[in-house]
Amino acid sequence: MLESTPLIPIVALGLLVAGVVLVVRRDLDRGARPRPWDLAWAVPAALALLACALMSSLGLYERAHDGLTLAILSAAALVEGACALLRRPALDALDRLAGRGETWRARTEALRAAAAAGCVIFSCALGWVALELPWNGSILSMGPTFSALEALIILVFLVLLFFVSQRRGAGVAAGVWALWVTGVAQYFVARFKEAAILPNDLLALGTAAEVSGGYVFSVNHLVALGTAAALLATAACAFVVPSRCAAREDLRRNVLGNAAAALVAAGCLWGVVSTDFGEAYGLEIAYWNSLSSYESHGFLPSFIKVAQDLPIERPQGYSDEAAAQTEGAYAAAYDAGRGSSPERAAAEEQFDQVRPSIVCIMNETFSDLSIYDGLGVGYAGPTFYRSWASDPRTVGSGSLAVSVLGGGTCNTEFELLTGVPLAYVGNGKYPFMLYDLEQSPSLPAQLSELGYTTTAIHPNQPGNWNRSTVYEALGFDEFLSYDDFKTGTGDQEFEGVSFYHGAVSDGETYGKILELLREDDQPQFIFDVTMQNHGGYLQSNVPIEDLPGYEPAGLDAQTTAELGEYLACISASDRDLERFVSELATLDRPVIVIFFGDHQPDFSNELAAALLPDADEAQAARLVYSTTYTIWANYGVAGSGGTGAATDPSSPSYLAAMALDAAGAPLTDYQKAQLAARGEIRALSLVGTELADGTWMPLEEEDASLPAAYDDLAQITYLEFASKVE
Repeated sequence: MLESTPLIPIVALGLLVAGVVLVVRRDLDRGARPRPWDLAWAVPAALALLACALMSSLGLYERAHDGLTLAILSAAALVEGACALLRRPALDALDRLAGRGETWRARTEALRAAAAAGCVIFSCALGWVALELPWNGSILSMGPTFSALEALIILVFLVLLFFVSQRRGAGVAAGVWALWVTGVAQYFVARFKEAAILPNDLLALGTAAEVSGGYVFSVNHLVALGTAAALLATAACAFVVPSRCAAREDLRRNVLGNAAAALVAAGCLWGVVSTDFGEAYGLEIAYWNSLSSYESHGFLPSFIKVAQDLPIERPQGYSDEAAAQTEGAYAAAYDAGRGSSPERAAAEEQFDQVRPSIVCIMNETFSDLSIYDGLGVGYAGPTFYRSWASDPRTVGSGSLAVSVLGGGTCNTEFELLTGVPLAYVGNGKYPFMLYDLEQSPSLPAQLSELGYTTTAIHPNQPGNWNRSTVYEALGFDEFLSYDDFKTGTGDQEFEGVSFYHGAVSDGETYGKILELLREDDQPQFIFDVTMQNHGGYLQSNVPIEDLPGYEPAGLDAQTTAELGEYLACISASDRDLERFVSELATLDRPVIVIFFGDHQPDFSNELAAALLPDADEAQAARLVYSTTYTIWANYGVAGSGGTGAATDPSSPSYLAAMALDAAGAPLTDYQKAQLAARGEIRALSLVGTELADGTWMPLEEEDASLPAAYDDLAQITYLEFASKVE
């Protein structure tokens, strides 16, 4: 195998420069002036070779002993350079043939057309390689449907550029290099963030440039091979030039004809990209790990599908002015009611004095499955958690109407952190992946303005659900993820760290929270997304003594096994929570805790069907798409009564406003409007809406019988969120 040293591209660059010098000297000796445009075709080859030499010299080429790939790249560069130098003689020869008469002119035109068609097709194939190969190690595993779809998009795109550039290969070459740039950009994003490039990332290019200095931009052999593909496509494009027009009228007709053809190509391209890829081709994005979807379906189809998911339906009759007035009216109603009550005044005075830290725990898949008739076996739910509501320091507790089941954690997370109900964003959307959230409502940003330091914790990969980007956009000062729980290296990297169900335990994250609270006595907002209860539940990795041994009637063996493992996880969570609350109770600083589950396990539909056979579809969905929440403080919150919390159904989008209201913290007008609207809309999700009298209205039945507050909240939410992120 060839040794990978700068020598290979340096020698190739020397040969290329020598060839250019010889051609220029030949032209000068013949009394002809060199044409800069022809020589410019050699620039991509020269730049590629120069970049190879520099990166190899600086140790930025990762396969230090693989000179074969650099040899392939250098050979492709020399081919491209040779085509650049042969371009003018070849084109002049065609012109001379065309001058022999009409027959030869027709033949040369046919030859030019064939060359152009072949160039576009050849460039389409190599452009696809230049786009996918640098970052997609699964390129050969892509489904044929999606490979063909991406090739079609690239082909129509290059045809469009061909006619826009007046049938010149330069337009096609520019398109290929644009694909290459996209592929290399995706390579670095995948490497640094373990994520795919999403449409909203284009809105944050400035931020990306600012933080890029901390990365090492090294490349591997796939990037080099993708570059070789782009160079070979450029070589073919060098010979694609239309014949010269003899008269001005011919030139005008050509320009108009090319413009018309470009419009047709643009229409075809729009027709392709505006097709619903989900309905037409079954393309669905696994937003939890968008990179894997991009690998399976190709960059362009996946990127376009994400873009198709972006639009948020505008409420009927919406205007910014009217929505702002509606929000102001609801905020004024809050100020005149709860906002002017003695309880709220006492809480405000206390908050100004003590500035409690706020700990928000979104516990993975935490729910109380006793709602399914005690599972038919007398199951009473997690012991400590069920008793927590009666603690005198608990200020809020109840069921939580969520919009996801078995997955989609980030959507419950989104609702809590922004206060934006998914009911007004749309079904099937994952805002963490779709939108730039810098301008959205944000609990961490709000608390940061009050002098709080803000920390997010998630003991898993930071790129999951795009959290590393989203948390920064929402204003978190720090994000502690999987690597921050390591205590050593190699086989000992998690020495002393407790795991449960194959993941960092809840208790470990609570220990990290306590550590943060003890190290800094300034007010803090800490958001903890736990991991241990994550599915699936057939892993056989919990202590056998933790399995409850329940065998509810009507469940098959698999669901029974899943239920047992899940309940073991919930019991472990309950024990860790009890220890954590006990620690907080003795902590010499005020702390408020918001605790809730993001969704139920994915087998909950089977539980509802087996254990609640008389429930209709709407009643079952109401239970399946619900979890539970508790708001508790380790001190007596003024104005709370000190008697524990009555059951108060809610939604993740309300929780932050409810907690801040109870604590006496300043509220935004949006939060005041939400609290006022809760007088009519107690809970809302993508599944349904709970009214003040407890009536549950499934999503498909939401009509004119809903109170005006539902539509008013839609207008306000569009003002506060959609109008800022779309």
